[in-house]
Amino acid sequence: MPDIPKFHEFMRPLLEALQEQGELARNDAIEAVIQRMGITEEQMAITQESNGKPIVRGRIGWASSYLRVAGALIGPRRGFFALGPNAKPLLGLGRPIKRSDLTGFVEWKEHQASKQSKSQSPQEVSTEINTEDSTPEDLIEAGVKLIKEQLVSDLLEQMRMMDPHDFESLVLDVLAAMGYGGGSRQAMQGVPRGPDGGIDGKINEDKLGLDQIYMQAKRYADNSVSSEKVQAFVGAMTSGGCRKGVFVTTSRFTSDAIRIAESIRDPRLVLVDGEKLAELMIEHGVGVQTKEVIKISKLDADFFSGAE
Repeated sequence: MPDIPKFHEFMRPLLEALQEQGELARNDAIEAVIQRMGITEEQMAITQESNGKPIVRGRIGWASSYLRVAGALIGPRRGFFALGPNAKPLLGLGRPIKRSDLTGFVEWKEHQASKQSKSQSPQEVSTEINTEDSTPEDLIEAGVKLIKEQLVSDLLEQMRMMDPHDFESLVLDVLAAMGYGGGSRQAMQGVPRGPDGGIDGKINEDKLGLDQIYMQAKRYADNSVSSEKVQAFVGAMTSGGCRKGVFVTTSRFTSDAIRIAESIRDPRLVLVDGEKLAELMIEHGVGVQTKEVIKISKLDADFFSGAE
């Protein structure tokens, strides 16, 4: 069986292809890398046992994901790749790119810090896969975590490129999928754009709309939501006689904004940042689809025990 390059060995060829050809559709970029590296038909014929897809394409996909986290690759629009701000120093290395070359960039460090802050406990299984000390079950668990982390990152990137009005509708779709408004999208409504601090949506908790939840959605690429924005939303809730609200953003909330929300008891306000929103989308099947289901069998001890 012919050897296939490791995923990090595809990083430099991918950046070089984008450097030469400019912005490329994802599939065109993958084909350019395959041609550039002289991948043979025999190598392309080797597929993953779990899903029958070419291993080469999967590894190029992972190479693009790591480069994206490091700020060396961006998605200027849906389904397209382009060079990011950190591509130049990586290309300037003049050698194949290794994973360790990515870890010094601010974008990479911020991504890792964000993952660490989201960890529920220090005992949680590490997403850095150690093949020597791990059981097969550990490896599966770690692999699933890595895939989910990348999906969260991809969802955030797509949401940050959405039209603000479309993002507001997406948030209402997620809340409906979670069961709010009786799970009915018809029980939710967007509201006309108003001054900052207003509401972007209303959710009827009962059929007559006697009790409502107010929603505000901020589609930010980088800026954190300040305490002033949160206070303005609370003011809008109070003026509208609403006792429950949810403030959603694609970015983060400042520590002061979080402290204010936690200190309020009436009205009740819940803050949802970008990563939490992406996790809710995955959990409730909004904007995602099941890629594959892997069947894992184990020994049926009862069958061989002779038990009737």
